[in-house]
Amino acid sequence: MSDASNLGLFVCFEGIDGSGKTTHSRLIVERLCALGYDAVYTTEPTRWSEPGKKLRESFFAPTRLPVEDEFKLFLKDRLFHVKSEVIPLLNDGKIVVTDRYYFSSVAYQGARGLDWQYILEENEKIAIIPHLVIFLDLPVDVALDRIASERTEGVNTFEKEESLRKVKDIYLLLADRFPKLITKIDATREIFEIQKEILKLIKQVQNNKQ
Repeated sequence: MSDASNLGLFVCFEGIDGSGKTTHSRLIVERLCALGYDAVYTTEPTRWSEPGKKLRESFFAPTRLPVEDEFKLFLKDRLFHVKSEVIPLLNDGKIVVTDRYYFSSVAYQGARGLDWQYILEENEKIAIIPHLVIFLDLPVDVALDRIASERTEGVNTFEKEESLRKVKDIYLLLADRFPKLITKIDATREIFEIQKEILKLIKQVQNNKQ
């Protein structure tokens, strides 16, 4: 695995379902653009690759894909994402904000029984290291309340309590393992407070790499 391009800035958002990853990643891109930065939002699974489409279809399927199949699809989709989106955008000097990255695979497929360290090693072969990982830390019970109140399409199979607790435990292990890369943010606060902290972090990382 190689470092992200020195031209752009690569930021990824991580956390359990309901923690606000999509909300905050989209909002910070809007904020950065309003401030004059060239920022772009991306997401995993992607919406354009065949593996990404299969993964999205599986989210609300009655039966989950076998974890090995799911893991392989994520790897293929991530390779597509990195090569076709992230690297070209970084080389153009943009701030790339990604809603989920390989840390999600480590946490979610790890929670399903695969060795999370093996998942990490396999992803490190194809992925690039982001400049900043923002882990939106939220209690599982609060996440489940948010999911139940905000989503009308139903709760997908990733979002059951026991599963989310396992996922969060692995995220915390990753945060302990990579303290200089992963920054934990209290996601129980008001959106504007969290956005203020995120913007400050991104500016700090941007200044430090120049």
